[in-house]
Amino acid sequence: MTRATGGLAVRRHVPRHPINDQAADLRRLALQARPPAPFVLTVASGKGGVGKTNVAVNLGACLARRGKKVTLIDTDMGLANADVLLGVQSTHHLGHVLSGQRALSQVAVATPSGMDLVAGASSGGRWSATTSVGRDRLWQQVNQSPCDIVILDCAAGLGPMVRDCARCADHVMLVATPEPPALVDAYAAVKTFLKEGYASCISLLVNMVDSRADAKAAVQRFNKVAAKFLKITVADAGYILHDTHVELAVRRRTPFVLGYPKCSASACVTAVSVRLVRGARLRG
Repeated sequence: MTRATGGLAVRRHVPRHPINDQAADLRRLALQARPPAPFVLTVASGKGGVGKTNVAVNLGACLARRGKKVTLIDTDMGLANADVLLGVQSTHHLGHVLSGQRALSQVAVATPSGMDLVAGASSGGRWSATTSVGRDRLWQQVNQSPCDIVILDCAAGLGPMVRDCARCADHVMLVATPEPPALVDAYAAVKTFLKEGYASCISLLVNMVDSRADAKAAVQRFNKVAAKFLKITVADAGYILHDTHVELAVRRRTPFVLGYPKCSASACVTAVSVRLVRGARLRG
């Protein structure tokens, strides 16, 4: 507290109450002890069949190789296959977290790629219908996760889970091929996310492209429409070249960045991961 004296501010001593003092110290210590929330990357597409899960899996493996503690959550509750691409099996999956039967940490399994995986459900049924209560339970645990990065691999389409994944993200990366249907569906996803109030970074990654020039042209076409009708410009997340090693790695059930680290697709994912780390201001 201060009072004015001759044009100068003079601080007056106010005795501190010991009980209030202790409470303030405890709150400060609690905040210091609380780990920072992880960076949440949502990988979505709108359209299926564009290689979205393969991008999420290989990007996660690449980030783990860079020393990041990564958890990949397959949020598809009907046709999940991240576990297949990673060559792992899990007794429990995301449905058990959404229903309250298991905690997120109890469902996550270590993978040979160096990241943890929370598998989705691959048989639909009762797991396919998620509730807002279950999704709120999930996001609370995601925010408390001790890892550096959480990657949310979305199902195709724009269902409630996909829209929630976008709302809870620090960065939404849309995956599309250069073909018009994939770009149109990615545009629809952007429009939906913006309508529901998402205000953080959105980027576009062009997958299975023949050249860098083709990828740049696709992003430019996309942004021309987005600027005209949505008044935004999405960030260029990079591109992944069409590479036969990707199919070979899928058959081997291993990320191609690990099975074929020198192939062109692996070089592309490495570049995407570097750009992501810099943009997110993550260490390393």
